[in-house]
Amino acid sequence: MLSLPSQLLLRNTEIFENGKWAIVNPSDAAIFDELRDPSVDADITGLHQFHDVYFQSENTSKFPQVFAASFSLDDLKDKQQLDGAVIYLPKAKQHLEMLIANLAELVKVGGKLMIVGENKAGIKSVGKLLERLGSTVNKIDGAKHCGLICVEIETPNAKPFDIKGFGVVRTYSVNGEEIKVFSLPGVFGHKQFDPGTQLLLAQFEPRSTKLLNMKGQVLDFACGTGIIGTYLAKLNAKVKLTMSDVSALAVYCTKQTLALNGVEGNVIASDGMKHVEGYFDHIISNPPFHTGIHNDYSITQQFIALAHKQTRARGTLDIVANKFLPYSEVMNGLYFRSKTLVSTNKYNIYEAAK
Repeated sequence: MLSLPSQLLLRNTEIFENGKWAIVNPSDAAIFDELRDPSVDADITGLHQFHDVYFQSENTSKFPQVFAASFSLDDLKDKQQLDGAVIYLPKAKQHLEMLIANLAELVKVGGKLMIVGENKAGIKSVGKLLERLGSTVNKIDGAKHCGLICVEIETPNAKPFDIKGFGVVRTYSVNGEEIKVFSLPGVFGHKQFDPGTQLLLAQFEPRSTKLLNMKGQVLDFACGTGIIGTYLAKLNAKVKLTMSDVSALAVYCTKQTLALNGVEGNVIASDGMKHVEGYFDHIISNPPFHTGIHNDYSITQQFIALAHKQTRARGTLDIVANKFLPYSEVMNGLYFRSKTLVSTNKYNIYEAAK
């Protein structure tokens, strides 16, 4: 079933009847199937920063390409060639600001930039962000607890979009070791050194048996800004590091974080474990439990099951999870040994061995 924002967008398919359009970060790939209807004469490109929906959308004829971390204008060949774009409202306000700045360069003067999203996600407040692009900001439609807001672009960007301008480099002390981290809006760990991640990495102090015994192929799943894998590989030369995330922005951040710390690693975009190849001696993660603004426990449950299949004999899985999340039973049912290493009033650290 289509998401509520997609259902609202399909009430307004006439907006796609003229010109070249982009649909940005849709919450479901099915929107492209709906827009393939012969009654909709549309020239639509899909732009996506989340590889689960992107890979689903690859099978539709209306999704020819993806502009991953920065929506590179080089791939569009002609600057400002879009007549309009629709952005699905992201969770973080700063992420939306970055997307608006990027799309304002892709859409020609006189073109339309629209935001669609749920009321509870903050769609009613986005009009103020669009006012800087043009004086005409309108609510095109409102239904299904969602809104569709539009601005006609009056002036082009004063300077080219640069994704690094939205990034921040911070230095964190991890068990007494300084790690530099590059982060972008919309990436987990952007605003702070996540306390769950801190607790997880506290189990891998520089002289700890867990860190000293770690060797071989190591996977940092849902790597975010890349702090976990970077720390492990920086302190242990025996680690051969792979890092994965569903977000192209996270992949971009992780590559920057590795470079800042002089660490090498293979960084890939993957829908869960689907695009992670090979077998690992150790897998470590602060796994997600959200899809957009909604809780989604199945992400980590599927990750644990697939991680078990790709863990070598005597390999280990270490994760941190909010205490209310039901992951211990899943691990107990799959691994030879599973235990809780640390339990606080908010988090549990689980370790499982194959």
